[in-house]
Amino acid sequence: MTADEVGELLNVSRETMCKFEAYLKLLEKWQCRINLVANSTIANVWQRHILDSAQLVKFYPPNTKKILDVGSGAGFPGLVLAIMGNVEVDLVESDQRKAIFLSTAIRSLSLPAKVHNQRIEAMPNLSPDVITARAVAPVPKLMELIENQISLDTVCLFLKGGSVEGELTELQTYSKMVPVNHPSLSGGGGFVLELKHKSLN
Repeated sequence: MTADEVGELLNVSRETMCKFEAYLKLLEKWQCRINLVANSTIANVWQRHILDSAQLVKFYPPNTKKILDVGSGAGFPGLVLAIMGNVEVDLVESDQRKAIFLSTAIRSLSLPAKVHNQRIEAMPNLSPDVITARAVAPVPKLMELIENQISLDTVCLFLKGGSVEGELTELQTYSKMVPVNHPSLSGGGGFVLELKHKSLN
């Protein structure tokens, strides 16, 4: 999928596309030094990373202002969501080199985002409207890690692979969060897992 095709699908401005392009140039430059993403995904970066991350915007609850992205890595989905606009993003990344890359991207692109170079379970509550994660941990473990960040109004949006149903089997035995799986726009058998507190359903 080309950049133009992804831009048309997301219906974003030329300015936003320019920021995506600048972000990807920075990613390519840093990829030579540290392993930010799998090399096999670089050739299809617009579909595998940009579209995959940006699709989360349509699942925001009304009046979403603050995103907490856990295990941000190269910035998917957190930095992509910051580029998409209208939110502030807290990115949590325990790997120092990746955290430095994220900070560099934020400065270079003047993004409304902040990096926290520590583990999520050690952080104070940041009162996010939405918590995002991609390829961090199986759902039950991930929910344990972010437990102190979740309020009754918090919506979790996780980018997951085809094994998500198995992960949810354990979660549903004790969780107060109700899961809904949405097929991913980026294909590959992936899903956007949306979790809301029972009181919101």
